[in-house]
Amino acid sequence: MKKFLTYSISVTLVATSMVAISPNSFATTKNSLTITYQQTPESKVQKWTLKCQPTAGSMKNSKSACRNLLKISNPFAKADPNQMCSEIFESAEVATVKGTWNGKKVSARFAKTNGCEITRWNTLKFLIQGVQKA
Repeated sequence: MKKFLTYSISVTLVATSMVAISPNSFATTKNSLTITYQQTPESKVQKWTLKCQPTAGSMKNSKSACRNLLKISNPFAKADPNQMCSEIFESAEVATVKGTWNGKKVSARFAKTNGCEITRWNTLKFLIQGVQKA
């Protein structure tokens, strides 16, 4: 019984240590995004990356972009399907954001196809509108 108790305590301590270490090991990769942008269906697709905490990637002004994204509670949320949206088509621009944000997978598409989608676009314009490093 004493031997079983010793093994049980050892396993519990190891498991507790692993749980305590795990969140810190993901801190550097919890915000990693790949952004694509296309101005028109005929234009070349632009692509860049952004990582936050620590800041890295091919995006121009990445520190500012990370600061701005961290201020938005749910930056990649879809428009509310029950919300009435004005039927305004602003342009053929399309952007996608894929990756991980705050530990959750992200796969979002942005287009200026109506008032609600234009609002989403404008909220993340600093991130999605063709701002690669030179």
